[in-house]
Formats: sequence, C-alpha cells, structure tokens
Amino acid sequence: MIWIAEMTIQTKFIVVLILFIFFLCGSVNASQEWMQVAGVIHVQTDFDGTGQYSLEQLVSMAKKKGLGVLITADHDLQVMEYGLPPFRNIIKKREERRSVIKAGPDKFLAQITRVNSMQNEVLVIPGVQSSPFYFWTGSPFKGDLTANNYRKELLLVGMPSAEDYRGLPLLHSEFSTRYTRKMLPRSLIFLAGLVLAVYLVMHKGVIKIIGVIIIILSMGMLVNYHPFKSSLFDPYHGDQGIKPFQELIDYVKERNGHVFWLHPESNYAVNGVQLGPATLITKHYPDDLIASKGYTGFEAIYGDNITATDPGKHWDQVLSAYCRGDRDRPVWGISGADFHGGGNENIDTFQTIFLVRHKTTEAILEALSEGRFYAVLKGNTRLALDQFQVRDNKTGNAVILGQELDLQGYPLVEGRLSASDGSRRMVNVSVIRGGEIVESFKGETPLEFHFVDQDQRAGKTFYRLDVRGRGVGRLLSNPIFVSKK
Repeated sequence: MIWIAEMTIQTKFIVVLILFIFFLCGSVNASQEWMQVAGVIHVQTDFDGTGQYSLEQLVSMAKKKGLGVLITADHDLQVMEYGLPPFRNIIKKREERRSVIKAGPDKFLAQITRVNSMQNEVLVIPGVQSSPFYFWTGSPFKGDLTANNYRKELLLVGMPSAEDYRGLPLLHSEFSTRYTRKMLPRSLIFLAGLVLAVYLVMHKGVIKIIGVIIIILSMGMLVNYHPFKSSLFDPYHGDQGIKPFQELIDYVKERNGHVFWLHPESNYAVNGVQLGPATLITKHYPDDLIASKGYTGFEAIYGDNITATDPGKHWDQVLSAYCRGDRDRPVWGISGADFHGGGNENIDTFQTIFLVRHKTTEAILEALSEGRFYAVLKGNTRLALDQFQVRDNKTGNAVILGQELDLQGYPLVEGRLSASDGSRRMVNVSVIRGGEIVESFKGETPLEFHFVDQDQRAGKTFYRLDVRGRGVGRLLSNPIFVSKK
C-alpha cells in the first residue's frame, strides 16, 4: 500500500474508485456467470397430426408461462407394415400417418427457423420422436397379431440438416444406400438365379417353363430383398435386442445430434393397446439404459412412475460404470413433457432448467451435452435449484452440474433451494453419492445446505440431488463428479 500513500488525493480517489468498480463488476460477473433458462422438452405440434396446437400457438403459450426454450418431438416416421411370406415387402398391408419424413424434413426445419426469426423470447430447437424398430408375433388369421416394442422410443435433438432425417435408420423409411454393401450379397444370389433363368428360357419344353418360373421368383426376390433399405432389420424375425436402437443412436451421434430415451417405464402399452386388427405391447425398458451406449440421456421425470432414478438403480448403475471407466460418457436426466395439448394439460408442468451464459441454440445444446441442467416436475409452484456445487475444502476449487473436480481435500457439498414464487415450502432433500443416500434432511424454502463428506474414498464418484415436497413437485439434479487419488 506504500504506492498509494505517495499519490495525490485526487489520484488516490481515482485508483480506489477503479478498484471498487472492478470489484463490483467482478462480483456481479461471478454471480451471473450462469443464467437459468426454463425449457420444455418433448412437445408435439400439429405438424405430424399428434399435437393439437401449431408451433406458433405453443410459443405463445410458452411466453405466458415464462418459458425460454421449447424442444419439439414430432414423429420422424409413423408407419407399420405386415406382409405375407415369402414376399413380405410386396404382398403387404401398410398403415402410415403424417410425420416429419412424410410431410418433408425441409418444411419441418423451415417452420422452426421461421418461428425463431419472428421472436426471440422462446427459442425453438428441433427434435423428433423416433420408434426405430418393432417386431410381430402372432398372426392376423388367428386374431392375435401383436406389434411388440413400437412404443420403445427415442428423442433425437439438434440435427440441422433435412438429409439427416431422411437417412435415419428406421423400418419402412425411404430409399437408402447406407446398407447397400451389407445387403448386396443376398441380392447377387437372386440376380445369379435370374441370369440362369434367362439361359433356361432359351431352351424348349419343360426347361423353358422352369426358366420362366425361376425368372418370376428371382425378380420377386430381387424386389423383396433389394439392397436399398433404410434399416438392417425387419419386423419378422423376433426381438433384436438393443441392436436396432444402438444403430440409431450411433447414426445421430455421428451427426452431432443428441439422443434421449423416452418414458422407459411408461404404462401406456404394458398390457396392450388395440390398434385395428393388431395389439400394441411395449413392456418397461429401463434395462436399455444400461445395454445401450453413446446416448445423451433419458427422461428421468415424466408423467408416469419411474424407478430407474431411485438410488442404486439404473441411472446410478450407468453413472457408476462411467466412474469405473467402463463407459465413455455419463448420461443425463431430463424432464419430459410429452405435451400434446387439450384436456387439463399445462405446457409448463414438466420443465428442464438449463444453465447457460447466453440463450442460443448452441448454448442450449452444449448444456444438454454437458449435463448442465436439472429436471423439474412442477406442483402449485416450481422448485428452483439456485445453487448446487461441490467444493474442495482444501483448495477452494468448485464445480457445478455435469462437471468434475479433482480433490486435494474433502468435498464440501453445498446448495440453495427455493420456490419460484418465493413462498415457504417444506421439502425433503436426498443427497445421493455413487448410488447411495449419504445425507437426507427436511427444511423450508428458501433452504441453504452444506456438509463436508469426510467418507470420501479414492477413485471417482458422483453426487446428485433428489428433492420432493408437497405442492412443489419434484426436482432431480444431474450429477457432479469428483475424483481423488
């Protein structure tokens, strides 16, 4: 401070003023480093006919609720086919409804661009709901025809190119050369049969008749088993496990998109839903969270009961596998609205709150990729996670949702919860570490908490929050990872 003492009074005043402004600005920047933007994921519009409202109407509704982001979930393709052997792809019954691919991915993306250009309060990000595979059991002649796993669905987010949607590896989709090399050998067999048949018809009598029959069969087989299909799979050879879904996950990942498993424990078709002459059955599929890899996340909160988010269950098992190094990336939990409109539905019941520096498509997609958000089921009011971080009590370094901290000392878990309307609400808070509840407590919002976890062992683990309360619904945070040597 000697250098200040040697200054004039005026200079001292200027220096102190500058330091004060710098300190003030630094404090403001630190507190406003991340802003919270409330969004709704899994919103269906009238583009594919499953939503009641247009995108413009949905944006207007979102504005009134104070939402800043909508992620759509119109169906990429809505098709079912049943064919008779041996020409199942020729002698078949096809049922198709409106979808993004049928109506045109260009139109789908263009309407989102247009709505975003007309206003800047609600950012719309393209997403499609996808059912890449199902398989038939039973028979239409016996009255027990069943489409299995048609409601096993994924949400694909953030692909900007119309060609990306046209090329999706889905059953019954458009002409594709993606699998031609793999399917070509089978086609060449039928082509060889056709060449042989042409030779036979050059003869007379029975040999010529045989040649004509082989020509008809070979041509039918070539059409039925052509190598330009949109999927490696078909619905006639039983359950193919995770393979068709992993194929779609990998495709979207290659195009820098994001994939989320939808409603893994939905009860909608567990006991069967009649659809014309067929029954739709989709059992719960939380095990697929473990079986599949490379996806971004899953619906951790939605309009059905879910057990995969319970301590030690599927979500924690996936996160623990990442901590052990058995998976390349963690997976994140979103809140899924499945909003169609009509009835007593509110568009803001299921919210995903993004932590971003700027409200742009790139920033939201980055937050989705890095787990910098939390999921909420709104009650009479909404819970807000004003702060959740893990701090090293020795170095003072701290990280937030989705980030990782290398520890020198013990982890200090701290945070603040409030009700969005400022009311005082009683909540139950569970702090989950590595799949186990390590701290649980009750309190009234606004509620601040912190504790030092002195049981920290060597290796990598994670902390996440599960908060519930009467009138405030539920809040699930994404994990924070810590490592200690």
